Amino acid sequence: MHVSAPHRAFGWLGRLVDGWCFNQISRAGLAGSVLITVGSYGAGALPANDPTRHIPLIGLLRHGWLGLHVALALYYLGLILLVTTWLVLGRLLLTGSPHGTTAVNREVIEPGMLRRTLVKWMAPLLVSMPLASMDLYSYAAQAQLARLGRDPYTFTPADLPGKFLDNVAWKWVDTPSPYGPLWVTVSRWVASLTGNHALISVLVLRLIPFLAILGTARLLPGLAGRFGKRGDLALWLAIANPLVLVHGVGGGHNDAVMVAFLVAGLAIVLRPGANWHHLAGGAALMALSAAVKAPGAVAVAFVVPAYLAGRADLRTKDWIRAATLTASVAVPVFALITWLVGYGNGWTKQLSPAVPVVNFMSIPTMLAVGYRFVIGAAHASTLVDHTVRGFRRAGSVVSAVLLVYLWVRSTRGSSVQLLALALASVVVLSPAVQPWYFTWALTVAALFVVAPGQISWIAAGSVALTFLTRPMGSSLELAPYVPAVIVAGLASRALLGPVVHRLRSA
Repeated sequence: MHVSAPHRAFGWLGRLVDGWCFNQISRAGLAGSVLITVGSYGAGALPANDPTRHIPLIGLLRHGWLGLHVALALYYLGLILLVTTWLVLGRLLLTGSPHGTTAVNREVIEPGMLRRTLVKWMAPLLVSMPLASMDLYSYAAQAQLARLGRDPYTFTPADLPGKFLDNVAWKWVDTPSPYGPLWVTVSRWVASLTGNHALISVLVLRLIPFLAILGTARLLPGLAGRFGKRGDLALWLAIANPLVLVHGVGGGHNDAVMVAFLVAGLAIVLRPGANWHHLAGGAALMALSAAVKAPGAVAVAFVVPAYLAGRADLRTKDWIRAATLTASVAVPVFALITWLVGYGNGWTKQLSPAVPVVNFMSIPTMLAVGYRFVIGAAHASTLVDHTVRGFRRAGSVVSAVLLVYLWVRSTRGSSVQLLALALASVVVLSPAVQPWYFTWALTVAALFVVAPGQISWIAAGSVALTFLTRPMGSSLELAPYVPAVIVAGLASRALLGPVVHRLRSA
């Protein structure tokens, strides 16, 4: 058997985890989450005037160089353990054996067992400091603005001096909310409940994405079954994924809420015997997805081909009727939420190419930075100027054209697969990209991706993306950026690569 270079370099990982059963995997993942949580109290996205710094032992993680590096060591030790555990779980699900060979007495792992284990892994992260991002503090500040009767689409955290402003990342201090009216409404309710308590607001706001992830986990196995795929693999890939655990739960990003509505809409539209009432319900849920975050609108268009897929003798009037019904439900639902909130569509103004984030996951931004390097422009990799904005506008045009093409192609079949591709294209062609954005497409792709080779590469990418952001929320500098991707990706391939080879050869 051919042994790949990654397996030769990282083969010791496979030997280390050989022999683990599901219960051992479950306990190891929980231990990883606990270590991440403890480390977060010294190395996470810490709030200003944090009351937890006075807690014995935890407070030691806040003192000087030693405290920070102990906290970082705990965080990364926990993250490595969680990632390794996730990959070993994948080996077990794919083959029935953590050794990467097909077991004679296969260990049966039901979706319910997986869900219970995932709740255990998530639970410690609910009480951690915000992980790998400070967005939760921006959510809390925007919620306070809404609670105080100020339009969060007009006012910014800078208009809210005090502890809420002190916690917001500098890039977003002067930025109004870019989120849809449903998220503004829900966050305002949270602010009304928690009052002027900044850290409590953050912790309660994090519960919303957590509940959304649980809802998605409940729906995914059944949806995967409708495609003739395995529900346990869908849960492993889309929910147990460390990219989801660290950013969706630990980071508390509202992307998880957007995705949950999207998945719920698909679950209704794709149910056996779905009729026009189900299409209307799916369209309404997709509208709610868009009312959380703009990319959810992409899914509204794909509801129609997803609903009509596989139906015989389709006529033009069937497409017109389905499209009309979808629009006549989705548009009023979105408009009603916007009207009830009372702030209008001000969030659309924030969907601009001037986003003050420069990273190399955005293709237009990467091309703009490369061009600026070639012409010798100052601050080529940090400044968002007219050149960067121009490339980003071009990327938006390409994205729009590609979405139209994918939708037209979806009318001939594979609508859900093309929806995943559409969401991925929106991500990489956006002005700014964050690692957790890839969970949009990942969740949909988990419904139909079962080929071991595809799974192996998605797993490697997920692990690499998880390591791209420091626990305190800042991105890695370019120097360690590429090595982090390479090492994480190769280690992932080392654990899953031999499994892929054996399954292909079987």
